[in-house]
Amino acid sequence: MDKVSIIMPVYNCEKFLGYSIESVQAQDYRNWELIIVNDASTDKSLAVAQEYAAKDYRIKVVEMPRNGGVSEARNLGLQYADGEYVAFLDSDDVWATNKLSKQIAFMRKNNYELSHTAYAFMNERGAVMENGKVDVDLSVDMEKYMKTTQIGMSTVIIDRRKVGKFEFPHDRKLSEDARLWMNFMRKGHKFHGLNEALLLYRVRESQISGNKLKMAKSTLKRYWDEKNFPAFRRLCCFLNYACNGVLKRIVPAKINAEAIAENFSTRRGPENG
Repeated sequence: MDKVSIIMPVYNCEKFLGYSIESVQAQDYRNWELIIVNDASTDKSLAVAQEYAAKDYRIKVVEMPRNGGVSEARNLGLQYADGEYVAFLDSDDVWATNKLSKQIAFMRKNNYELSHTAYAFMNERGAVMENGKVDVDLSVDMEKYMKTTQIGMSTVIIDRRKVGKFEFPHDRKLSEDARLWMNFMRKGHKFHGLNEALLLYRVRESQISGNKLKMAKSTLKRYWDEKNFPAFRRLCCFLNYACNGVLKRIVPAKINAEAIAENFSTRRGPENG
């Protein structure tokens, strides 16, 4: 059974961190290591991480000497990873109990180097939200990704044997993950989507991605700099991306929240007890 190295950057997330860690411990795929990178948190996040690590040898805690941002934290985590596969999980999201087993099997069967899954949303209390789910396509190239931005950070698994060494951008701009995915695609790689909601993404008011206007401006600039595409195609991709965002707000997809929640052993929020 191949090993999966899970990279989890943490900055001031003591309220939710335990739920994310427990969703890894609940996996029915057992050969994993969880590398928690504390990005100079000022709350009790480090103590929470160390408490779990003291009880589970598969959990490693790495400390950043100063706050460097999620890209630097993930890159540091990659230096400690020794698994054949690398997965990512943000410190406030949670995985379905069969996330790793299903996704690894999906990749092995089809010889895929990069994969992602569908995901649903939960509120700060950990309750699955009935409105909204991000579906994914089986094959995602550059143009498909630019139109849909469907690849969720905490859903990705990478086969390092097939893509070689990689790292996230070193600056602290928005969408550092998207820029890495697009770099893979420039090299001829494709992402492959498993259209099952195997992640619950926690919606928090304080998250940087919540600034929709700022995110849209960042996306437009990123697309405009993508010189591999003619200008009109870049513009079409951005308009498609923007229209999808508006439609999802006007007519959000209805989901069976209870059915999705059944696949998650760690779905209760801290305020629910």
